[in-house]
Amino acid sequence: MNILWFQRDLRLADHAPLQAAIEAGQPLLLLYCYEPTLLDEGHFNPRHGRFIMESLQNLNSILKNSGIVLHVFRNDFLAVLKKIHRRYGVGCVFSYRERGLNVLEHRNAAIEAFCDENEIQWHASEPLEELPPAADWKKFWQKEMKKPVITPDLSKLKPASVSIGFIEELAVIDTPDHYHIPDFHFQRGGPEQAEDWLNSFLKIRAVQYLEADNNPYLSRYNASRLSPYISWGNISVRQVFQASQQAMKEGFYPKALKEFLTHLYKRDHILFTTHQGYACDSEDLGTAADENQQRLFDRWKTGTLGFPLVDAAMRCLLETGYLIPRLRSLLLSVLKQRLPAFEAKGLCWLAQHSLDFEPRLFYYYASQPLGSRTFLNPVKESHTILPAFTLCEFGYLSWWHYLPDFYMNPGYSNEPIKTDTRFGWEVPTQCRLKNGFLEECVRKSYKADC
Repeated sequence: MNILWFQRDLRLADHAPLQAAIEAGQPLLLLYCYEPTLLDEGHFNPRHGRFIMESLQNLNSILKNSGIVLHVFRNDFLAVLKKIHRRYGVGCVFSYRERGLNVLEHRNAAIEAFCDENEIQWHASEPLEELPPAADWKKFWQKEMKKPVITPDLSKLKPASVSIGFIEELAVIDTPDHYHIPDFHFQRGGPEQAEDWLNSFLKIRAVQYLEADNNPYLSRYNASRLSPYISWGNISVRQVFQASQQAMKEGFYPKALKEFLTHLYKRDHILFTTHQGYACDSEDLGTAADENQQRLFDRWKTGTLGFPLVDAAMRCLLETGYLIPRLRSLLLSVLKQRLPAFEAKGLCWLAQHSLDFEPRLFYYYASQPLGSRTFLNPVKESHTILPAFTLCEFGYLSWWHYLPDFYMNPGYSNEPIKTDTRFGWEVPTQCRLKNGFLEECVRKSYKADC
């Protein structure tokens, strides 16, 4: 039999390994593995597991119409492969090649070694891997995006016959219990959900896409919100590209969608030129952290540091898994500038809580300079991104929604330090600070020349 191994490609359309597996004409076993080595690695979070579970349920509901089952296991893929090969014999494994973390590189190497030793062919697809170094990358990318979307014929797929007892032996699961608990703060996973988000963006929500890039309120509705679906493979970039081109031909927001396609191009360019593996380090390099730094880091993680914009951004990320790039940069800036001893742990914290976490993209942007500045001043950013009254009164990312600790008029919500007499500031009327929110980090940073 052959195996089709799903990873970050949780879709059926435009799936090259699935098409190749069907064309091979051999009995095929479809499977996904919740691998303990990845679950425990440090970047994984239950919100990712829930998104994957919802995607797998959506796939199985589609496959059910063709009498096909996608099996789900809680086990490392290599362990599952060894057992299947020992019992039934495996000819080929079809999959995409997942990259970006050290643990993935080590796992891939171990799988390759086992396949070579046992004469199993592992067809690990890697989009655009044959691009010549000197090629015009943008023209090549556009040519690839314009190729027809692959539509596998599921009626030609021959499901492999595997005994129920053996499936149980492989540690099949219906996914851990907490993945089944719905959380409506997060986007739901699945190819059908991805199509819905794409269509609503192209036909309706893109109307203010250009304004949403740096606007926490507009981004909730007018940004594409497709990043988790692309990151987990619910929809391919080619599908998004061609749907966007068609929408522009029909007259839907050509300027906005052209800018959107530029972002797609930049995303792929980063992915296909970055092959470094990353690890979630248990210890950070640099100066040792004292007890006060540890306390500030804990407050940064929970959104109780004392910078309203920073805290609201962190709480938004924790609650929804989504944040606009500018606010992610702000969180990173505060982490690197004020808490350098915890940079690696802080990066893992952000990765765990970003629903659209893609290792190579995440660490690429984390390593980039912040334009011409080395530090984003939270006070300046809060004044620049949106006027305080707009954030407070109308924005989804609002102090009232994410910072119930603050009770102050809009004029001081960007600079709560001015409400505390301990620092020599006059306390404005109708303003008060709850629970001693301000911290040393705020006092040191407030007058920083950034």
